[in-house]
Amino acid sequence: MSSGLKQRIAGAFVLGALGLIILPLLFDFADPNRIDRNSKLPPAPEMEPVSVAKAERPAAVSDTPLSAEIFDIERSTESTETDGKSHGLNQQGLPNGWILQVGSFEEKASASGFVNQLRQQKYNAFSKRVEVKGSTRYRVYVGPKISKGRAQTDKQNIDKAFNTDAIILNFEP
Repeated sequence: MSSGLKQRIAGAFVLGALGLIILPLLFDFADPNRIDRNSKLPPAPEMEPVSVAKAERPAAVSDTPLSAEIFDIERSTESTETDGKSHGLNQQGLPNGWILQVGSFEEKASASGFVNQLRQQKYNAFSKRVEVKGSTRYRVYVGPKISKGRAQTDKQNIDKAFNTDAIILNFEP
C-alpha cells in the first residue's frame, strides 16, 4: 500500500471517530414520540383523617320561620314625597327600604297568578293574606328595595306593563 492511501484511511478513521463523538453532542436523536414512563412525582404523604364536630343550633335561636318576621307588611306605611327618608338608617340601625303594593285580590289563585307574572318579568314578588273589614284579601307586593329611586322606577314600569296603580310603602322590617 502506498503511503498516501494509508494517510487517507487513517484520516477517514480519525474523522469517523470525531463524528461519532461530536455528532451526538450537536443533535438530539431521541424519539420525540417516546413517552417517559419514569415518574418524577414524590410519594403521597401520610395523612390522618380529621373529624369535624357537627354544628348545633344555638339555644337562643327560635325555630319559627323567618319569613313571617321579614315580611311583616302591616307595619309599613305609605311613602310620600316629603317624608325625607330617601336614604340612611332608621331608628333600629337598618337601612331605609321601600316596597310596592301592586294589587289586592279576593282569590288566592288570582294573586298567585299575578305573582307568577311579576316573577317572569324578574321582579321579586310575593303575596300576603290580610283581613280587611272582615273579608280576606290577598295583596301582591314587589320588593323590598333599598333605593327609593329604584322603587319609583319599578312602580312606573309595573304600572305601564300591567295597567295597575302601585303604592310605594315605607318598608318596616
